Amino acid sequence: MDYSTQAHSTHSCVQCGEAATSVCAACRDSPEDAWSDHKLHCKALAARKTLYRAADTAQALFYVFREIAFDKLVTKVERVEGQIRLFEGLYQDEVLVPFPNSLITDANEKKAVLSYLSCSDTCGYMDVLLKTMLGGISSKFTEISFKLKAQHPLKLRMIDMLKEDTNDYQHDVLKVRLKDGSSYVIDLAGAQYGHNVPVMQYDKYLKTMARDTSSPIEWPFGLQRAQAVRRCAPQIAIDPRYTHNIDIPKANEQLYQTFNRFLDSWQKTKMPLKTMLKLQLTEYLNNQQHLAESARTVLQGAADKHLARIKAQKPPHGLPKAPSPVPMPDLKTRERKFEEDYAESLRSALAKGHRVFDISGMDF
Repeated sequence: MDYSTQAHSTHSCVQCGEAATSVCAACRDSPEDAWSDHKLHCKALAARKTLYRAADTAQALFYVFREIAFDKLVTKVERVEGQIRLFEGLYQDEVLVPFPNSLITDANEKKAVLSYLSCSDTCGYMDVLLKTMLGGISSKFTEISFKLKAQHPLKLRMIDMLKEDTNDYQHDVLKVRLKDGSSYVIDLAGAQYGHNVPVMQYDKYLKTMARDTSSPIEWPFGLQRAQAVRRCAPQIAIDPRYTHNIDIPKANEQLYQTFNRFLDSWQKTKMPLKTMLKLQLTEYLNNQQHLAESARTVLQGAADKHLARIKAQKPPHGLPKAPSPVPMPDLKTRERKFEEDYAESLRSALAKGHRVFDISGMDF
């Protein structure tokens, strides 16, 4: 961005009130203070603008990705006393299933359901997108986990085999530190808690969203990406469904690769994402909508082809019926396994030559 001054201004000087002899080429304003001070201030404002637009764009694309990669077999929806109760059917050999648009017609409810239990996907599948958009303005990017407060009385509950899921889950978000030292939280999946704002100052997020701020779990950026790869190996699958149908994480991984190829192609044929973030508001929103619609078309085509290949490989009688669901362990056991899996994912990723990045490109 050009921070030089431009002459022939129609602005008034904020110091003396006379016609300004020059204005900032970046913000089109006449600096109140010395040019050197204004330049630093203007750069910080530009970085925050980029951050907010990048998070907004990433959230829009995350919803597109999640809808194409939707794998929850919702067969019934009830709304009782402020709760949305999602009834989950019996899984056989389903891989990706259509989003139940006929059951969920409200836009905010749809965002909540798309993000339900999908916070890890924001780290695992949106990593390249976020690094591309934020690489020039940030100095550190980490994954962090909290337990959150519900922001409204609307609650999501998954009813699996007539048993309600009452687990108190951790919520994964991204913490980004800008080059001016300020820190923010990018929460693309907060809609499940009634929180639709994709970015917030870190301290404000702790105060308004986090239930317990004493010991948040923080990890290098890249661990959820390693976990996504690791879930494709059936012997170490975490979700009991993946034990029966390894095609689910494989389909997500296929879509992830397609999504990143699409982003690369879009930037070469249309414009770099960083350029899009700097456009005038109307032009930026139009290009963001075009980007999301194009991503949907490409991902849907890839999903259809992937499912067709799976179907062609099935024996005539179909896949064996899934065994009974594996009993879920208690919360403390799940939390301990959660921490062990993170550590093992990092060791496994490094041992296999996978690279784990922070936003500045430094290896861990």
